[in-house]
Amino acid sequence: MTDVMQQLFYPNSVVVIGVSDSPLNLGRNIVSNLEEFSYSGEVLLVGKEGGMLGNRRIYDELAKIPEVPELAVILTPAQSIPGIMEQCGKIGIHWIIIESSGFSEYSQDRKYLEDHLLVLARQYDIRFVGPNCIGIMNFDNGLVVSFSCANSSLNRKGSLSLVSQSGAISTTMIKLMGHENLGMNKVVSMGNKLDLKEADYLRYLAQDPKTSVIGLYMEGFSSGRELLRIAPPISKPIIVLKANTSQVSNEIARFHTSAMAGDDAVCGAVLAQAGFHRVYTLAEMRDLFKIFLLPPMSGRNIVVIGRSGGYGVLAADAAKKYDFNLCELPDNLIESINRRLRAGVIRLTNPLDLGDLWDTDFYISIIEAVMKERTVDGVLLMQTYTAMVGVEEIRKPIYAVQELCRRYEKPVAVCFLADRPVHFDTISTSDFPLFSEPESAVRALAASYRHWTRKPRVIQPQVLASKEIAGEAYRISTPDESLSRLISMGIKVPEFRVVYGLGEALDAASRIGYPVTLKTNSAKIVHKTEVQGVVTDISDESSLRRIFQEMETRFTSMFAEGDRSYLLQKMAPKGGIETIVGTKIDREFGPIVVFGLGGVFAEALGDIAICAAPVSEKEAEEMIDQIKGHMLLKAFRNNPARDVAELARVISTISLALLDSPDIEEFEINPLSVFFAGEGCVAIDARMRVKILE
Repeated sequence: MTDVMQQLFYPNSVVVIGVSDSPLNLGRNIVSNLEEFSYSGEVLLVGKEGGMLGNRRIYDELAKIPEVPELAVILTPAQSIPGIMEQCGKIGIHWIIIESSGFSEYSQDRKYLEDHLLVLARQYDIRFVGPNCIGIMNFDNGLVVSFSCANSSLNRKGSLSLVSQSGAISTTMIKLMGHENLGMNKVVSMGNKLDLKEADYLRYLAQDPKTSVIGLYMEGFSSGRELLRIAPPISKPIIVLKANTSQVSNEIARFHTSAMAGDDAVCGAVLAQAGFHRVYTLAEMRDLFKIFLLPPMSGRNIVVIGRSGGYGVLAADAAKKYDFNLCELPDNLIESINRRLRAGVIRLTNPLDLGDLWDTDFYISIIEAVMKERTVDGVLLMQTYTAMVGVEEIRKPIYAVQELCRRYEKPVAVCFLADRPVHFDTISTSDFPLFSEPESAVRALAASYRHWTRKPRVIQPQVLASKEIAGEAYRISTPDESLSRLISMGIKVPEFRVVYGLGEALDAASRIGYPVTLKTNSAKIVHKTEVQGVVTDISDESSLRRIFQEMETRFTSMFAEGDRSYLLQKMAPKGGIETIVGTKIDREFGPIVVFGLGGVFAEALGDIAICAAPVSEKEAEEMIDQIKGHMLLKAFRNNPARDVAELARVISTISLALLDSPDIEEFEINPLSVFFAGEGCVAIDARMRVKILE
């Protein structure tokens, strides 16, 4: 499909449907933009009133146009779109951009219009953008079909491309980069993405030779799981600004897994695993666009050069925060600089403060000498000036650095600030990326290092068909059903019996052996301890008799007699570290697995690791290492290591169970007790959410 989509972005002819000569008509703005950006293909106009727009004829019917265009752009009332699409299909148009609003984003009552469009698209082999969008802006060939007027002098052609769910964000990003004198190549406003979705555009831009960096602005993913599959092999940086992070589910979380692994937590984790660079603001997206226009940051050694001790301190703090090394300057470089300086004026360390040096050529030679060093991976250059310095003396180092980056294939992140007229004049005459302050520059360098040294995780294609997104018809399993399922998976569980009365409980305890645990076996109770539904370490028959009778009294009012059952369970050995392992089906990214320490650490402190399922045992070990409390499971001071290998096996097994079992929608082991190396793990309690299969 990628090759076919070339016609969407590079059509030889376009018909704009919904044009009139009225000054208020938005369709005429589309025509104006095509002219403004020098689109060289044929442009045809259709509007029900007919007439002329400038020297172009407006045909009153689509059937009357003299040729079949490769692309149709429609901006007419929503109710008219299905009829127009059918006309397009009948004359052989296969690519359409629907910019009109008034569909499901306006009211769910309009969903029937969208359903009709999809039926027609399949019938006539049509692919379409939108609806409810501003379409495509391809600055490479002038195909700018936004219905808002654009200015070609303010929109430079570059190599940055953006796919956005919002038309306003699309135009804002174009302006932000334009203010930095950096240009976009292709910008797509997806709108409702009823047909073509984010994964379709990503596939195309990944192979587009004119695009070097890809940005995504998303409010919700329609093809999240597919993105995780196709993104890892893509070498181009992909920057994601995911909004709508505060959306709250209407359903109260019935599992710890759901409470901990909310939509946004899952989104951040799985995007990082697939190699995406997630940002949280437009300014962060802009900074990452900038850094990826520079050569790769291939290591952690940086040198900071500036004209201010204060900026040097800020840069050093940022370097530590993002785990960079301020490498030592070689003796020969220090000696060469020292020969040109007044003794005792500049401290020749890293950060290198050259505030007293105003010889621009020598200043540039120092930068080059640093970049030549094999041990230096990148440079942070802080350029601050006052009106005392000439304009050319300000610009010269920036132009020089641009050439040095190309020559030595190393990034130089330049923080630039001058008096207002010179500042903006310098930016407007250079297409070299400039940053505003050390923190943002170093953060961007960290993203470059992360990208060019990354090992993204690939999800195999067959996994996509293994599990559908969760349905609404489900039930919560009883503890004994969940524990039995774990046993079938080869996961160790303390011996247990389901009992309905005191006699059965006493008999089961004598067979299992004391000490035992007694807990409610109800699927309706989420937190057993909150209703005194679990008692551990029951040591003898008299204690069990008393505790059972107390529990019966407590639950008589809650459950009918036939619904009251209890789990009599052998006490697990003491000394294990409690962990939680859970799986669920995320509504955007499909099956995921969650791991954390038990108790308050995971849920209260948010100390968890999340990964798209399935995970191998090796990947499970990496998940274990991700949590802050992982040292409690490793050999630490006088504490021997826990059985991390068996813990990883359990995590991997649970992740596979979600995919292999068509009925399981959510599964949680809590707690899973981890003993010393070689002693294994024991699942003490578990819950499942099971789909009701017809």
